Amino acid sequence: MKLLAQIPESAMVASFLKAEINSERFSGELKKVMLRLGIAKHVVTDPNLEDEEQNKLRAQLLGDYRGYKQNREIFTNFPDDLTWYKAELERKEIGNLKYVDYSYWNELTDHTHLVKDAVKNIQKGKVVFDVPNDRFLTVAETIKQSDHDFEPMILWGEDERSSLTILEGHLRATAFGLAGMKTPATIQIIVGLRQNHEAQ
Repeated sequence: MKLLAQIPESAMVASFLKAEINSERFSGELKKVMLRLGIAKHVVTDPNLEDEEQNKLRAQLLGDYRGYKQNREIFTNFPDDLTWYKAELERKEIGNLKYVDYSYWNELTDHTHLVKDAVKNIQKGKVVFDVPNDRFLTVAETIKQSDHDFEPMILWGEDERSSLTILEGHLRATAFGLAGMKTPATIQIIVGLRQNHEAQ
């Protein structure tokens, strides 16, 4: 992994929401929370990070939607002392990314949490909880055809050398793994590290 530039946490929040509003799985619930909070769509789809009011709205939205700063759901016991960066991940590093501790991913990886083990099991035809693997294969095919414009995956870890856990982008990470050598040599990511490092 190569760190490119330090970014504010608000940039991570904006990218997280922008990715999920385009997600077939998550967009419905996100839009319901936006409607309840009275947050206009452009606040998510066209974020202005210079607008502090927008940043506060997005933080509130991610909190209500996924537990950000509320110690619940995907943000349960999530560290609050991370420094965030734009970074690049090499293709060969994808397989060593870890999924969150969640029953579906635990089963798909045989409890290793590693993307490479999910990829291996999907290729073997393993199906977990009767959830088809079609979505992984479909996105992997778009990667092979270079027909994609993804938001960067969001990862976090202790430092540059530690294992990295996926916060947002589980489907994309799996699809990159399935696409193999057709995956770009480097992939743009956002990463939060507990130990502050100088970007290159």
